[in-house]
Amino acid sequence: MHGIQAALNRAQPGDVIRLRPGVYYEDFKTVRNGRPGKPIVITGPRSASVRGAGAPRVIEINHDYVELRGFTVDGKFGAGNTNGSYRDKLIYVIGKTPGDGVTGLRILNMSVKNAGGECIRLRYQTRRNEIAYSQISNCGRYDFAFRDGGKNGEGIYIGTAPEQRGAHGAPDRSVDASDANHIHHNVIDTRGNECVDIKEGSSRNVVEHNQCSGQQDKNSGGFDSRGNNNVFRYNTVSNVRGAGVRLGGDSDRDGINNDVYGNTFRKVGVAVVRAERGPQGKVCGNNSQSNSETTQKKKGKVQLEPLAGC
Repeated sequence: MHGIQAALNRAQPGDVIRLRPGVYYEDFKTVRNGRPGKPIVITGPRSASVRGAGAPRVIEINHDYVELRGFTVDGKFGAGNTNGSYRDKLIYVIGKTPGDGVTGLRILNMSVKNAGGECIRLRYQTRRNEIAYSQISNCGRYDFAFRDGGKNGEGIYIGTAPEQRGAHGAPDRSVDASDANHIHHNVIDTRGNECVDIKEGSSRNVVEHNQCSGQQDKNSGGFDSRGNNNVFRYNTVSNVRGAGVRLGGDSDRDGINNDVYGNTFRKVGVAVVRAERGPQGKVCGNNSQSNSETTQKKKGKVQLEPLAGC
């Protein structure tokens, strides 16, 4: 088979594409949906490294019931260390049909590293997808290593900011309700911006049992919810410049009713939990380690007691 794209062009529901060890200078896009119980699977060892071929998105997922397992997506393709040495987005998930986003995607036990922009993006009505047991690192090289002027560099970015709706290949301008995605048991060290950033309009996402570190933007946090009714629980957030978790969106109806409980916050920059909008949901039962008293007491506009018992 010549290349991953050629294999994907032929793959039917239930088929497995196996990558051998080696470097793959390829971009690829999905071609058709898998089915529940019969996903289209791309799997390989860590030593199978997909590095892109020049497209801004190394892997683009436009279809349902696809699984990526085990291999590496590495956006650093040049020998030097300039912003020209990195691909922009590594795994970009976006539905192409109005009103119909990607569902049933599983990204499991992957290594995803060295992005110019965000490492993984779930965009346009992406619902009930799973990202788990993966290592995600070194995101946002353009803005955070080479000072391009922005703040793009999420480990996992869910949804669409209101001012970007309809842009960059989205089928329409509707609110991006990327809901009920499950992000768990990942080790995320962005050295850029948020480990997980959830935008306005996206809700009921569950972010749990992750290790988050390396976030560099003091105005945000290790985790950020600008959407409503999202859950952050049983995570460890350490060595971030912003808050442990930041809550609140563009309007006073955005970024509310989020739950933050059972997390450990160690050496966070601004506050343990900083809420700019309210009301919030269950925010309690969190643990603070090696944080200054000022950091522990600092709150944001909405007064919460994240370290009180539940």
